[in-house]
Amino acid sequence: MGLTNPQYEKIMRDYDRKQAENRALQEARIQEAYRKIPPLRETEEAAADLSYQRAKSLLAGDAETAGRLARQLADLREERKVLLESAGFPPDYLEMPSHCPLCQDTGFVEGKKCRCFQQAAVDLLFSQHPIHEKLKEENFGTFSLDYYDREPGENGESPYEHMKQVLRQSRLFVEEFEPGRENLLLMGSTGTGKTFLSNCIAEALMRRGNSVIYLSANQLFEALADHAYSREDPGQAENYGWILDSDLLIVDDLGTELNNSLVSSELFFCLNERAIRRKSTLISTNLTMNQIRAGYSERVVSRLMENYRLLRLYNSDIRLKKREERLGFGAAARKSKTNEGEE
Repeated sequence: MGLTNPQYEKIMRDYDRKQAENRALQEARIQEAYRKIPPLRETEEAAADLSYQRAKSLLAGDAETAGRLARQLADLREERKVLLESAGFPPDYLEMPSHCPLCQDTGFVEGKKCRCFQQAAVDLLFSQHPIHEKLKEENFGTFSLDYYDREPGENGESPYEHMKQVLRQSRLFVEEFEPGRENLLLMGSTGTGKTFLSNCIAEALMRRGNSVIYLSANQLFEALADHAYSREDPGQAENYGWILDSDLLIVDDLGTELNNSLVSSELFFCLNERAIRRKSTLISTNLTMNQIRAGYSERVVSRLMENYRLLRLYNSDIRLKKREERLGFGAAARKSKTNEGEE
């Protein structure tokens, strides 16, 4: 079902809380700056008085006076910038901080729901709050290559060197991200780091303000089936709309779901509709391309082959290595203990 009134109210209460925190932080910064830069208070008070006088001039239709006051305000703002920087503060230190630069933590931009509101709704509807805790541990900042084997494989390249290239391409995907510009297909056996890498991409894009839905293949296929059987249900339609309209849809572990012809058809519609709406999709799977061909419709396979950049991951099972490390043998000699690409 879609957002209930209590869910909507919870999101708005969260925005109220963020705004209250922002105001408290701004006031604390102002007082700190005043203590360290005594002349700053006088500058701010003069700017406030000029702003009031300029507003009165504009209301009175006195454009000449308003223009003169505007130039004086600009001089005071430059003076404030110099004072702040001379004391080691950034020039915008006294401005109201916010978690979302688009809506300033109001939830709306020009009367429309902001991306951050959409993400908050997605989190509620798809129970993604645990993923936020996961992303604190699994992100590009905690990714390490230490668990990837350095011995060359059959193609002459080691998993370590290969993963360096995959990691570089994943970072580039985030840096150049525009919804609909590119899709990713992560392929590799169990324990090679697909889920961890997906989490890295999700965390980086969410931090940049993009809306991300992260679903296991089972969760996605349940949503597709619910939509197929309940097309007249407004709540199901809203849920399905979030899936279609999120900037990035991540489908984890394709191939572990209970598949059938109806859901396979719905999967194609979902992927195709997201492409039409210019939205990006990331799919991870343990399946080989031959197994995908055998398990899904020709239209799904064609969509993946034509519109997805394939990133192959290979390595011995990272989870086994971590288990050995926790038990105190095998990998205990590794220099790095940071979290690492693990499925």
